[in-house]
Amino acid sequence: MKKIKVVSLLGSSVLLLAACSDETEAVKEINEVNSSAIVSSENEENQESVASETEVEENIIVYNQLVEDNENFKATLLEIEYTYDDVWDEEKIEVRFDVENKRADSIEVQARSLSINGRMVDDSIQMMSQEVAAGKVAEAVLTLQDYEGNELPTLEGDLEMLLHVFSWEDMDYQEDAEVKVNFE
Repeated sequence: MKKIKVVSLLGSSVLLLAACSDETEAVKEINEVNSSAIVSSENEENQESVASETEVEENIIVYNQLVEDNENFKATLLEIEYTYDDVWDEEKIEVRFDVENKRADSIEVQARSLSINGRMVDDSIQMMSQEVAAGKVAEAVLTLQDYEGNELPTLEGDLEMLLHVFSWEDMDYQEDAEVKVNFE
């Protein structure tokens, strides 16, 4: 009787080990499927990321155009970028300038008299004011964005504006630099 119990216990153990082995293979197969799905998902995300980066690059017009270089400041038009603001659910246009202050005091750079395609642009949709400390360089960004849901002007003809530069510390100092960009 003891022999029968031992044999049946051994048989049960073998069956149990076989079942565990099958279960281990099944677990391995599930893990492989899951990991390939994760890798596939990561690849899709990477492809979407690359696609969105490409779209962003297509929305940037690079100029690197010197606007003004005098004893007080140097301004270069870097680029114009069309973007989408997820927070406000609005399109916007950003015009970026690189401004070097050559003065001994801080200067302020603002946009004035902006026109696109020969039409003046409403001051309510444009924002630009950048302080540049003495001897420093900063990026000044003109942002065009209509928070009321109206369409922005299309950049088809030209963009003209004045870079208005002044100092809060020296109220006698102010000057304007003309910016002209032709999109045709």
